[in-house]
Amino acid sequence: MDEDDFHELLSYFRALGEVVVFHEPINPRGANFQQCLTAAEQAGYDDVVTELQQMQDSHQYWVEYALEQLNTVQQVATRFDGIEVYSWPDDELVRLTSGQLRSKLKAMQEAVSPESFSERETDALPEQSKLAPDSESIEHLI
Repeated sequence: MDEDDFHELLSYFRALGEVVVFHEPINPRGANFQQCLTAAEQAGYDDVVTELQQMQDSHQYWVEYALEQLNTVQQVATRFDGIEVYSWPDDELVRLTSGQLRSKLKAMQEAVSPESFSERETDALPEQSKLAPDSESIEHLI
């Protein structure tokens, strides 16, 4: 998904009245990943198959993809009042990063989601924010 896809999807969720959206970039392990790859192949989505195979074949490619996805969805979320995107970075992604980026990803993982039934405060979660101001800036963090 790219910026336009995220904008369209969050628009739908907002129109439905949703205020919390959970987001996790694909990770290339386990049976679910293989099922996605098989389904994309069977549906003839060759570009998706290529992308998924690159994630599976190259750890670095997957890290860059996952960071880009986390950053993009959080950037797009700032365009919507009253909707929070709760992103979940994979443990492996956190492990493969360092410094400020690792701290930011760990904070994302540890943030409590802001559902209305939660007993915690539901103010804006600074932990759930963009990693960098734009996609070019994120490259220097990798």
